[in-house]
Amino acid sequence: MHREVITFDKTDRVVGDRPVHIHRSLDQSAQVKEWACNSPYCEDLGGPHPDDGGVEPVVQGREPWRGGGR
Repeated sequence: MHREVITFDKTDRVVGDRPVHIHRSLDQSAQVKEWACNSPYCEDLGGPHPDDGGVEPVVQGREPWRGGGR
């Protein structure tokens, strides 16, 4: 079995141990071109990073509609 070590950047949005997916910005002028995220609520993987004006992913367990934004 081959195992690969994955490191994350400070621009990644990974909280906890959920499976990770990769977002890729479609804007060539964006500062962050791609980043890892593990929010189960992502629908658009081609939008801008939050540092470039995109929406911050919702963290599981901190859903605003469940009062988790306190």
